[in-house]
This record gives sequence, structure tokens and C-alpha cells, in this order.
Amino acid sequence: MNIVIRRATEKDKDFVIRAILESEKSGSDIISYCAIFNINENTFKEILSKILDENIEGQELCLSNFLIADVDGENAATISAWIENEEGMASNVIKSNLLMYFMDRATLLNAAPNISLMNEVNINRDIRALQIECVFTEEKFRGNGLVKQLIKEHILQKQNAKADFDKAQIILLKNNASAIRSYEKAGFTIAAENHCSNPAIFKLLPSDTKILMHKILSSGQTN
Repeated sequence: MNIVIRRATEKDKDFVIRAILESEKSGSDIISYCAIFNINENTFKEILSKILDENIEGQELCLSNFLIADVDGENAATISAWIENEEGMASNVIKSNLLMYFMDRATLLNAAPNISLMNEVNINRDIRALQIECVFTEEKFRGNGLVKQLIKEHILQKQNAKADFDKAQIILLKNNASAIRSYEKAGFTIAAENHCSNPAIFKLLPSDTKILMHKILSSGQTN
């Protein structure tokens, strides 16, 4: 099995869009963006394609933030990563601005109650921590350690670029027990948890609880 890890390019956009959608579903049929803004999957794909074309760094929906693992020349897995607030602006602010730019006013106004509900469960990311998002592996390639290799490569590339960070973080839904166990085996621990008591949250997410896991990195550590 020949594994090549590389930076995503324009030709990978369809695979990246699929990865974003599948990671959003977290094993369910719910795509939170579609539920929040009351739009269908195809409409969201069109918006997402435009956002990826902008390639704005500092948040997960940036094409060049994705590393891709190719196995024998085939897209197998991908992860987006960035340093939170590296340029002085929080990722949620950057992403919100992008979404608002590509959506009409009526859609945004109608989504206001859902956005407010999502704020109850959202967790703030630590400034200058390496953020890991949009983790996806094609089913036939699972069990080959591709996610671990991609995370290691993200860390290594940031360290080589002299980025200022000492931990890696990922935000997960609490119902994703298998992913939580996998990250625990990779040295991550649960650092924060946020729960929403309003049952309406299940219309937007497949879980009412988010957790933040982190891994403290010593100097030069990638494993």
C-alpha cells in the first residue's frame, strides 16, 4: 500500500466537500449547516464550493488547510487544520462572515433562533492551539492509521513553519464514541464539555453535547 500525504488543491474540491459533509453527519443523516439555515444539501454544496474557492485561512472551510492521504493514487482520507486566532481573528468569526456573504438576508434572519440554540452547545477554541476538523476516511481505507498520519503531518508542517502552538485540539459530538476512543488512544484527553438541555437541539445536531479533546505537545513532539 503506497501512501502519499499532500496539500489539497483545486482538483480535490469535490472530495473535500464530501469529507466536510460526512464529518458533519457524525454517523447520522443530519448536516448541521442544512438544518440551521433550512437549506437542502445541494444548496449547501454550492455555498461550500464558493467558500472553498475563497480559500480564507484561519478556519476549517479553507481548501489549503486540508491535507489529503492518497492510497495507491486514490483519495483515502483528509483533515483540515489551522492555528486558532493566528492572525488575530477567531475561526468562528471568519467562518460566520463567509457564510453570511454567500447567503441571502432572509435565510440568515430565519436561522437566527437556530444559531442562538447552537451557541448553547458550542465550545470556544483555545487561542494558538492547532485545531483539527473535518476528519474523514473512506470506508474501505479505515483501520490503516491514516488519520493518525495526517494529524502527525499537520503538526510537523506547522512546527517546521515555526508556528507558535503547544497543543492540538478537536471538537467532537459526545455520541461519537468510537472517535473519542480513537483520539484517547492517540493521547488526547477531554478538556471541556458543553451540554444543551433544549431538546430542539436534536433537530440541528445528532447529539446534545459537544466535547473538546486536546493533546499537549512537548517541543518537537508529533506522535
